Amino acid sequence: MIRLAAMSDIPSIQMVARVAWEHTYREIMRPKTRSMFLDEFYNYEALSKALAVRPGGVWVVTEQEMVLGFIQVVPMLDGNGLEIARLYVMPNYQRQGLGKLLLTTAIESYPQTKWWALVERDDDKAVQFYRQQGFRKQRDLTLNLFGEELSFVEYNLSLEY
Repeated sequence: MIRLAAMSDIPSIQMVARVAWEHTYREIMRPKTRSMFLDEFYNYEALSKALAVRPGGVWVVTEQEMVLGFIQVVPMLDGNGLEIARLYVMPNYQRQGLGKLLLTTAIESYPQTKWWALVERDDDKAVQFYRQQGFRKQRDLTLNLFGEELSFVEYNLSLEY
């Protein structure tokens, strides 16, 4: 089942994030960078604020009340669409269509919107996922996350209705 996340989901979202980040980024970024990012952006206060962002929001996919993954959507700073800020599924549940269901739910909630995603360049699974969903590469960029230079790819999806 996919639904909008509630405050009571925050501990589960944090758990999914920690497991998925370790699985996804252990070969891509330093442990200290991962830890600092999770502490900064996945703490209770940050996630509480994320739940209230509109347009946008956080959706969770659950099975028997257990959160298996989540997506967070935020407005672009320039007001030109929405960004998929976070999309993670527990490693044992990946490649079963849950990420696509989360993405589809978010997109259907905001039709006629231009969509953006910033993906770590070496995250091959995410790069492949966004391409398969019709996202197109816009540009490469390098960002400094807590003292570590990382390469990203910006993708966008324009929907025609």
